[in-house]
Amino acid sequence: MAVEKLVSEAEIKKASEVGLVEYLTLIGEPIVAENQKYYRHQDHDSLVINAAKNYFAWNSQGVKGNNPISYLKEVKGFSFPEAVRKINADIEGKDISVFKPEAPSYPLEFEYKVDEVKTTKNITNYLVNERCIAPDIVEMLIESDLIKEDKYKNVVFKWKDSDGKLIGANLQGTYEMPLEKRLKPERAYFKKELPTTEEATYKGFSITIGYPENLFFYEASIDSISYLTLNREKMQNSRLTSMGGLSFETFISNLKTAVQDCEKHGRTIQSINICVDNDDAGRKFVEKVKAFDFEIDGRKIPLNIDLPELPKGHEKWDWNNELKAIVTKKKQLSKGIEID
Repeated sequence: MAVEKLVSEAEIKKASEVGLVEYLTLIGEPIVAENQKYYRHQDHDSLVINAAKNYFAWNSQGVKGNNPISYLKEVKGFSFPEAVRKINADIEGKDISVFKPEAPSYPLEFEYKVDEVKTTKNITNYLVNERCIAPDIVEMLIESDLIKEDKYKNVVFKWKDSDGKLIGANLQGTYEMPLEKRLKPERAYFKKELPTTEEATYKGFSITIGYPENLFFYEASIDSISYLTLNREKMQNSRLTSMGGLSFETFISNLKTAVQDCEKHGRTIQSINICVDNDDAGRKFVEKVKAFDFEIDGRKIPLNIDLPELPKGHEKWDWNNELKAIVTKKKQLSKGIEID
C-alpha cells in the first residue's frame, strides 16, 4: 500500500496564504470578474470566488473553501498533501501575492445609480403577500420616498440622514434566484448595497417615528419593517435602523447620530433595543453589546434585548420569519384549521 508523503506546517502555511484569485489566474483557471469583489468560473456558472475574503463557493456541488488548498481538493480532486505541494511548486519563483484583505475604498460623494420606475406594484406584492408586511406600512414607506421599485423589480431601500438627504441605498430582490446564479447558496434573493461615503457606509436604512428617543437595531431592512408591523403600538418616538448584518460600527455610528439628533430638540435617548436574528451569530452580537455601559450625562440608558423566540428544530429565526409564522397561524385559525 502506498503511503502519501506528509507536508510540513511551513509548507501548509505558505500554500494557504496565497491569494485565491491570483493563484487561479496563474494556473489558467477561466475566471472572470463580475464586480470588484466577486469572480465567476466560466466553465462552472455556479462557482463563485470572493476576492476580498479569499473564499469560493461551488453552489451546484455544495462545496466551498477559503484558500487555494481547499479549491484544489474540492474542485480538482487533489488530496491535501498533493494540493499543498502543487501550490508551492506553482508559485516557486513567481511574483504572486500572499492574501491580504484590501483596504476598503469609498467614494467622496454618494451617487444614486438606480433606474427607478413609476410602478410599485411588484414591490408591494412582494412585501405584502410574500413578506406579510402591513399594506399601510408599505404605502407609508413609498409615500415617504423611503422605498421605491427599480426596473429589475427590486425593492430599493433608501438611506437618508437627519435632514432627509439621500446618503445610500440597498436593493432587495423580489423573486428567488436559481441556485446556480446565487453568490451564496443560502442567499435566495438578490441583495446589493450601493457604494457610498465612508461615514454613510455605517448608517443603513432607517425609519424615524417622532423623535429618535428609543433606538431599535436589526440585521436587515425587511426585519425592521416586519418588527414595525408586529409592534407598531409601542413605536412612538422611535428610530428603527438596519445594520446590514451584525456591524458594531453601524450600531455605534447610529447611536451617536441619535444622541445628536435628540440634543437638537432638547431630548435624550430613552432606550436601546437590540432586535437581531435568534441564531449563534446574533446571540454573540448581543453579548458583545451587553459588555458596554451606555450613559448620557451620568444617566444609564436601558439596554433591551428582543430576539424572536427560536422554534423547536430551528437554528435561526428572524423577525420576518416570526411575522410570517404569526400571519399564517391567524389565517389557519380564521379558517377553523386545528393547530397543534
